[in-house]
Amino acid sequence: MANESGLPSFDAQGIRLRRGSRILWEDATWRIQGPTVILGGNGSGKSSTLQMLAGHVAPEKGLLTLRVHGENVVPEAWMTSCAVAAPWASLPGQMTLSEALAFHGTFQHPRAGCLGWPSLLERSGLRVDPDVPLRQWSSGQRQRLHLALAMGTDVPVVLLDEPSSNLDEQGTSWMAEALQAIAGESTVVVATNTPQTDAPPGAAQLVLEKSLAKT
Repeated sequence: MANESGLPSFDAQGIRLRRGSRILWEDATWRIQGPTVILGGNGSGKSSTLQMLAGHVAPEKGLLTLRVHGENVVPEAWMTSCAVAAPWASLPGQMTLSEALAFHGTFQHPRAGCLGWPSLLERSGLRVDPDVPLRQWSSGQRQRLHLALAMGTDVPVVLLDEPSSNLDEQGTSWMAEALQAIAGESTVVVATNTPQTDAPPGAAQLVLEKSLAKT
């Protein structure tokens, strides 16, 4: 994996990750540091690996650590050290835009200046009625909000699952520009089938072999 001095790192040592009867990683040892893209076929475990990095699931065997400024992040602070945009981490559909921002702001803080939530949302082209709940938004509108909140959160790690899905050309360009800007501040990890549009510049690759995704 990339060796970006000073950026947060994930270190996996002999891990096994299983989802149901499927083994996704077996006795795996790797490091993620700096911009990284997780690649693999459908069903190979990209999203599950991202969930593990986010602290939502734990490896069945082995050790996974997150290091920030040379120190291991304690379990209690792991999830708040990561910002996530993924279908499995969506906001409640009854919320309006202002409620979603207030809810997210209860747990996280925005980056300063042009990389904060308000600026990213403005540049994303998001235009919604302030009284309309998220469940009535288009899929592209919701994706812009989730991405802006994740990329604009002041955290060591940003995790994105298929980030360009539901985005038009303008939205994809906006996302790519923001990813390039935050990749120098946070370790950005993207799970995707389309690295040509989703990968941050200079991203290393972590590849899941589909042959492992079986008992």
